[in-house]
Amino acid sequence: MKSWRGVPVLMFMLSGVVVGCGPGPEDEVAVAAPESEAADAAATGASGPELLANRWEVCDDVARRVPGISGAVDSGEAPPVHGHRRLFFVASDEAHGPELWATTGEASDTALVKDVWPGRQGSTPRHLTAMGRWVYFVAADENHGPELWRTDGTEKGTELVRDIQPGPVGSAPDALTVVEGALYFTAYDEVHGRELWRSDGTEKGTVLVRDFVPGPRPGPNSYSEGLTQLTAWDKGLALVAYAHGQPAVLWWVDRKGRASPLFSLDYGAFLELEPAGRQLFFTVDAGTDEADLWVTRSSPGSATKLRHFPGEYPSYFTAMGDAVYFVAGGEGWFGPGDPEHGSELWTSDGTEEGTRLLRDISPGPESAFSFEFLPQFVTTEGVLYFVAHHREYGRELWRSDGTPAGTSLVRDVVPGEAGSAPSHLAADSGWVFFSADTPGEGREAWYSSGRFWDTKPLADLSPGTASSNPRYFVRSGWDIFFIASDAMGGQELWSVPFRPAARCGERNP
Repeated sequence: MKSWRGVPVLMFMLSGVVVGCGPGPEDEVAVAAPESEAADAAATGASGPELLANRWEVCDDVARRVPGISGAVDSGEAPPVHGHRRLFFVASDEAHGPELWATTGEASDTALVKDVWPGRQGSTPRHLTAMGRWVYFVAADENHGPELWRTDGTEKGTELVRDIQPGPVGSAPDALTVVEGALYFTAYDEVHGRELWRSDGTEKGTVLVRDFVPGPRPGPNSYSEGLTQLTAWDKGLALVAYAHGQPAVLWWVDRKGRASPLFSLDYGAFLELEPAGRQLFFTVDAGTDEADLWVTRSSPGSATKLRHFPGEYPSYFTAMGDAVYFVAGGEGWFGPGDPEHGSELWTSDGTEEGTRLLRDISPGPESAFSFEFLPQFVTTEGVLYFVAHHREYGRELWRSDGTPAGTSLVRDVVPGEAGSAPSHLAADSGWVFFSADTPGEGREAWYSSGRFWDTKPLADLSPGTASSNPRYFVRSGWDIFFIASDAMGGQELWSVPFRPAARCGERNP
């Protein structure tokens, strides 16, 4: 099969357990499953009862529709986020259009936060980002184009932070990124074009950090030049700047807003940035349609090339501890990747010798990942969860502790080559939440602790073969919330109780 692109090519081209014909999946999981409760207790000093009482649990397999929402929940550019003591989300009804709402999961605490733009058109909040006791978002009203707003969850405490570009066009803030109590983002004005800004939540404290690409540019939606890939790292911010006729530059901005160039690329594009501990991993395509993996510290001149990857770009870099995990080895448009193993799970600790294939999940040249089989990496409590394809089990949920022996199938939910095709993975407090497609039930919500016996479905929200298509799982308080469709097809907000086992009978604190 020809190339699949795990990451979009940026438009800035300016200058011990072997899977095979052996034990079944349950046997594999038993070998690589988490340590026993007794071993956990020995490591933490907790007794068995204490350990079990403190372990988080899904307290009920029946999800409950969150009451008090008058319209459909909108998840387009604004997935729900946990803010100060409540969940913030966007919903749209006939009277208000798309506006910001908040809930604790109870009807008495579920309400429209503020009708920012009165009328049916709504303010269309997006880029919801929590920082401290505030949730920041981008919205428009009758007097302003898209600008930065913030809320504490009350109508009175919902306010425009600063009108950066006055008038109906607005500054269209994007890439909201929290770093050490400050909010960084890109925004447009007529003088500077789209540049880097920083805010402490006040109008006076919302300032231009630096004009990385001097001079105006056509408009707020022009990204052919400018800044991209804002990444919180090492108590600062990494970003990439592109300017016509100039090298592309990887920058690091410290907590005082001082910028230092770390790496420049005369021709080509930066593909991905991923911090792990004090190291920043990044990939570049220097115009060859293949990629090089580099690592750097936050001091100029510290970048080191780790490996060249022929074929498909390595992609989906995800940090766990001081290492990164990623997909590599796939066939590219202009050459083979790894013909012996195909597209598989790799890792790097920032050294050449530590940059290696972690496990050949789908043995031989057949790939565990492709355009149809994306990994969806998430981590919790030192375990990486992902979705991989295997010729015998199909596409199912896997886990890894970072070692070959500790990389295994979690559960063969749908036996056979098709698999359950897990999707929308999210992890919290040792558990992973996801949707899975099973015969007779359709695509519904599941959860797992990483043990095959602890991988279970929630009660079917759309009975029979219809699917509720759950997505955007997020914890807020003592509940896991998610968006799903009911039997009538409406997009609703749902929740299940999720708390320490000993407190399963209690209400939200």
